[in-house]
Amino acid sequence: MEAMTITEALPSEPYCSLYGFDQAARTRRMALLELSPQDYKWGWQLQTEIIKPQLHAIIDGFYTMLLKQQEIHVFLQKGFEVAHLKKAQEDYLLSLGIQFNSAAYFEERLRIGVVHARVGVPLNLYQCAYRKLQQLLIDHIPHPIRAGQNGYQALLAFILKITTLDMSLAIETYHRSQVHVLETSLETLQDEAAQLQHQTEIDELTGLANRKHILAILGQALQEAQHQHTALWVMMMDLDWFKKVNDTYGHLVGDQVLREVAARIQSALRDFDSVGRYGGEEFLVVLRNKPLAAAQQIAERIRQQIAGRPIHTSNLEIPTTISVGLTATRQQDDINSLIARADLALYKAKNAGRNQVARL
Repeated sequence: MEAMTITEALPSEPYCSLYGFDQAARTRRMALLELSPQDYKWGWQLQTEIIKPQLHAIIDGFYTMLLKQQEIHVFLQKGFEVAHLKKAQEDYLLSLGIQFNSAAYFEERLRIGVVHARVGVPLNLYQCAYRKLQQLLIDHIPHPIRAGQNGYQALLAFILKITTLDMSLAIETYHRSQVHVLETSLETLQDEAAQLQHQTEIDELTGLANRKHILAILGQALQEAQHQHTALWVMMMDLDWFKKVNDTYGHLVGDQVLREVAARIQSALRDFDSVGRYGGEEFLVVLRNKPLAAAQQIAERIRQQIAGRPIHTSNLEIPTTISVGLTATRQQDDINSLIARADLALYKAKNAGRNQVARL
């Protein structure tokens, strides 16, 4: 509905390029409507004998119809003025049918659809308005032209074809713009959903997987290991004497210690290993497809990463150690039995003097 055209910023590239209307595509669209450069003469006759002499009568008739529709009043309430819209309609009509196979002609018609989509013109009003415009142009064909049957029929056919060309281009970009908006909205929703999912899976303090998520990871890894008959190792780890840190330095310092310990554990693992905060000062590590020697080596590397140097925080140097319980899956294991055995291994390390790795 060309009367609704408003000024907008130009796109970063022409609409003809954005929507694939090169010369070949423009030629195909005109062929569908049986338009050719030989029809230029009808475009000039449309302008010189119908539109220019009766421009304001056509526009007034168009808006007389349009203002009877409830949808247009809803649209006008958004701040659009009829006088401004009539001026846009005037500019549109004065270019109708002129050089219609050119890139510039297609560009302007494609732009109309994009603008109307952005400002929210209802598509049903859009299509009905084109039909009314066709009828107005036909009704304003002068009687002398009507008397010449051959010329009248050819001009009538041209009016129908050229307005259909314009409508097809504007509606095409209208639809594509709407689809783009929906796709963008969908991507935004997907991003938001991913962020929410991430928030529900991550321990806020350490940035590691939280208890629920690391258990879900362990459950999936256990199923895969049992199905594929591959090794799966689990480590249950607990900071030694951590209560003394909280009692001596306060929970804020204790939180900083936990964050640094989490970072050191993470740095000792491969990308496809998993670690989560199981609770308090306990951490759970899942090692996929590892031989015993490699699993023990990683467990020892984690222990050394923690004990090898004190944790610097709040101008303090806090010596920290960790005890590690290591176990592998067995044929009849489920998550509960696997974690229970890792816990027993952890108690074994604690009872043996802490700051060490024990295996069951």
